[in-house]
Amino acid sequence: MTGAVVNFVYATMEKRINNPDSPYWLPKVLEKIQTPDGHTLSPLKVAEWTLGALPEGEIAGTIADAWWLFVRRAFKKAKDAGVPDLPPNLNAFISQPDRAAQYPALTLTGLTIAGLPNASVGDLTGLTPTENGYHGTIRVTAAAYDSHGYQPQITIDGEYQLVQHVVVIDAPRAADLKPPTSVALKGLDAYGVEWPSQAIEGRGKFLFAVKNLAFDVQVGIEAAGAGAGRTAKATVEHVTVATQPEFTLDPDHLTIEGDTVTEDTKKVWMTSAVMAFNSPDAAAALTDRLGDALNAEDFRTQFSGAVSDQLAKALDGALGTGPLPADGGKPPSGEGPLEVYLFDRVRASVNDTGSGFYPPTVVRSSTDPELDPLSIDSIDLGEQQLLGQPVHFTLNKVKISGIADVLIPTEDASLVAEGVEATLRLGRISGTPIVIAADVVVTFVKSGDKIDGTMNTTVQQPSVALGLSFDGPDADHLTIGLRSLAVDVDPNHLDIKVHVDGLPDDALHKILNTSQVKDAFVKGVQDGADQRRDDIAKALTDNARKVIAEKLTG
Repeated sequence: MTGAVVNFVYATMEKRINNPDSPYWLPKVLEKIQTPDGHTLSPLKVAEWTLGALPEGEIAGTIADAWWLFVRRAFKKAKDAGVPDLPPNLNAFISQPDRAAQYPALTLTGLTIAGLPNASVGDLTGLTPTENGYHGTIRVTAAAYDSHGYQPQITIDGEYQLVQHVVVIDAPRAADLKPPTSVALKGLDAYGVEWPSQAIEGRGKFLFAVKNLAFDVQVGIEAAGAGAGRTAKATVEHVTVATQPEFTLDPDHLTIEGDTVTEDTKKVWMTSAVMAFNSPDAAAALTDRLGDALNAEDFRTQFSGAVSDQLAKALDGALGTGPLPADGGKPPSGEGPLEVYLFDRVRASVNDTGSGFYPPTVVRSSTDPELDPLSIDSIDLGEQQLLGQPVHFTLNKVKISGIADVLIPTEDASLVAEGVEATLRLGRISGTPIVIAADVVVTFVKSGDKIDGTMNTTVQQPSVALGLSFDGPDADHLTIGLRSLAVDVDPNHLDIKVHVDGLPDDALHKILNTSQVKDAFVKGVQDGADQRRDDIAKALTDNARKVIAEKLTG
């Protein structure tokens, strides 16, 4: 059974987490997450992402060429202004990226990531046991819905700084980057040029659309605490971007400005910025930064709290809030603390009058089949001697009433390798006896004559031991099987009363309350119950499905 209970619970909740009409719908849960310092996912605000150097493509050379246009314009202005000691022209020089820092570096600031709560979950995979529970991985897919006010994409906007280190070299350019020229040239600094090397910056606003974004969330779930104070605790251990997201830059929302950006070079700078944003290196860096933001400890703490709260809400809704047994359910070998905790929640629910699993509630709510009264076709009490003649007693249309007066004390339920074993204690709430009514047929063996009568028999506080099995991937497809059913009646608490017109009641009572007849009667009840085992299992299954579905509807 290792892990089966956890998979069952998760599968039950997964469809509700992904159902917009459910109170467990993931987008609404994620929208409520807030860190102690006020950070939320709707939207997520980030001060800065440093994407670092972007070596892909021709961005560096393009920016160096744009800067050289700026230098040449500044040189002309200086010459026109009469700045001394300038050469006749700049033909002996050219620009290139600085070989000490040859690639452009992109930094994003004031980021707003919108749409992250719009997510769905996939299967729970990689479930492995831990000391007190399990950990596994859940795939979370972003931009999951295009309804309820959500758009099927994530957007990231903010401001950017694209910095490129450039130098003036002695012309011509070579295959390898050259060092800066040793020729000193003064007077251009007044026109925005730092000779022979300069860090230039393009800046502005940007907007991305992000698609194909999914995360693998490693979660741990365990039983925490001790005794009656145990709880189920979920921990988000790690968040990893699991796909290669598609970052699409919106050119209509891209602006460019900078000290060396002019009308002549703006188009080149814009092209360089687009190339930088759309480069594979930028996409990889963006993916890493987004993963870092969601993997931050404060968010993981809040994610953990939200998952724990939702789990507690589901368990409280389905199983009630009755006091938890303190003894841990005496689990079989191989069952861990989490399985024991979940089973003890079930043990508590069957002793909680407000729970849908409270045995009297289950019995009374069952109509197909009806459990109280429980019907048995016939019971054969065998041949007896009455007034010196052999007679045969048969009970037909047997009705057993009072079954709803039943409890399953916590100490009478245990978790076993095959499922659950529980003992139903009848007549333990109001103390009323079980009443068994039937049509009686008395057959005189020698003549074949028959006389009809009635039976009204009482049993004080019998019990029924059940062996239950469970199957199905989730609560909506749960099937409860009845592996065993054993009726236990104390003969001293069984009083068989039969009335047949024309026959003395006292004589009938004496004959039918011998140990032999009582044994036959109990066996008849046992056989009848065995014949109804599938019906009883169906009633338990129908009730469990109905109760869980109703409780998890919210």
